[in-house]
Amino acid sequence: MKKIILILAIFIAPLAYTMDGPFVGVFNIKTSNAAGVVEATDQLVKDCGMPDGVTATLSATALNGTDESTHSYLMTYENNAAYVAWNQQIATCSGWTKYGATMSEISEQVAQALMFPLTGGGDPSADNVYVSFFVDVEIDGLAKFFNAYEELMAENSTNGSCPGSWGLFQFGPGSVPDQFGTHLAFCGYSDLGTAMAQVQERPPSKAFQKFLRKTYKKADTKAVTMGFTVKRYQ
Repeated sequence: MKKIILILAIFIAPLAYTMDGPFVGVFNIKTSNAAGVVEATDQLVKDCGMPDGVTATLSATALNGTDESTHSYLMTYENNAAYVAWNQQIATCSGWTKYGATMSEISEQVAQALMFPLTGGGDPSADNVYVSFFVDVEIDGLAKFFNAYEELMAENSTNGSCPGSWGLFQFGPGSVPDQFGTHLAFCGYSDLGTAMAQVQERPPSKAFQKFLRKTYKKADTKAVTMGFTVKRYQ
């Protein structure tokens, strides 16, 4: 069946969604010099600052299957104007030239895409560990998947399964559906111990089993990953 060719990505999902934001840009990199990446980013923010309406989260990937990225920059744009201002800053602030030269020596960009939040809850900035589910949803199953997900999270966000932030995104420009699917759902946790208590839950909860029964014919999970917040910039 025809698949959606839109892509999405992760975290930071305010509840008021409009055609003018907010939305997220995800930029995945591969590096063996994590400290150097932080140092370069610190210097970039010192040199150029952050445009109004833009925040950045540097996340380290701990468990990501065959995905070769080690870190992700999650850029949250309050609206379209914030995204335009960020792009203009790249073209006009000399700090970006210095940053690019440094990063090209210590890292490699492996993926980038915009992602648009569909629903969510909680405060992602209060969480430090995130479990993400990359899902490929068939276009004629979108409504059923969305409704089943909201029903699942109505329970999981209150019963301790997902005690922090949560959200569902749709991938947009830059997406690679064959690799990452069309949608991403995430659950945030305050710390690793809290996250591990949930990822080891077996057997699946009744709510999750119900979700699978409603969606398995129209959705396919392509990957489940775990990442950690390294630093936030705003």
